[in-house]
Amino acid sequence: MPETPAQNIVKAVDAKTNPPPKTEPEVILKNQENGGVEIKDPNAGKTKYVVDGKDVYLTPEQATAYVQKGLAFEPKISQLGRMQQEVGAFLETLQNDPAKIIYNEKFGKPADVLKKILASTKVSDEIKDALGQWYYNNVVVTEQMTPEQREAAEWKRKAEEYDSYRQQQESERIENENNRKVQEALQTIKAQISEAMTEAGVPLDSRIAPQLAKRVAQIMQLGYVNGKVVTPKEAMAKAKLELIEYQRAYYDVLDEDKLVEQLGKENAEKVRKYYLKAVKEAEKEKKPKNLAPSAKRDERKTMTPDEFRDYLADLKKGK
Repeated sequence: MPETPAQNIVKAVDAKTNPPPKTEPEVILKNQENGGVEIKDPNAGKTKYVVDGKDVYLTPEQATAYVQKGLAFEPKISQLGRMQQEVGAFLETLQNDPAKIIYNEKFGKPADVLKKILASTKVSDEIKDALGQWYYNNVVVTEQMTPEQREAAEWKRKAEEYDSYRQQQESERIENENNRKVQEALQTIKAQISEAMTEAGVPLDSRIAPQLAKRVAQIMQLGYVNGKVVTPKEAMAKAKLELIEYQRAYYDVLDEDKLVEQLGKENAEKVRKYYLKAVKEAEKEKKPKNLAPSAKRDERKTMTPDEFRDYLADLKKGK
């Protein structure tokens, strides 16, 4: 008798929920310490994974299940992070501006919202105390006022809000003005530093220019901290002197080869030419001045080859 569709469905569900046991070959090991007794390998058919520095053995089914859980957990982590940010913003608003929360229609009636907040375990006692004080001052006390007192309190509240707004605007204006002055001062100082570096012979497009400019600014700042005004030119002179002293101290410990390597061939050639010129100038100063050379020497210098031959012929004739 052929099976009905219902019986086929029952069999499929039973096979899915109660699969037949798999017949995997057992791996047998011999425990040499126990006299060669045969034991089963508990990790047979499993794959080793390292989790937090520990070895974990999982069957293929277990590994697949963990992968599925991990993939499902990732979006929940992101959602949890967003929820934490929203809760943090909610609690901050509740503490700083409770009216935005209590009188928000999305949360329900003000009395119900306040009741839920005070009964919540997620809200700290500090926030609850601040909220209770605010509710008493702005709700309970207001309800006990006469209409005239309530109107006066409302005008006072509006005046305080306006004063607070004006103070905030003035603070922002002063802050913006101060920032503008600071930027102008920085631009002026930068220009003065560039001018001082140019006068000191440092090209502004050279590789050392940024480091020197930074050091000049540091020297000026250090002087300001110590109550002494240091101009960019003075700071540049000090920075240049520091650089020269550092270079000399470094060059003093180098031998000739290392010194040339450090200076570079072009700079070493400049130094060589400088000393050759200095030596020549010194030799010129040592020579006697205003002394006429011998006539014969001058005569030989000015003779042409033909004149020199005639001169030799005259000597032979006894002239």
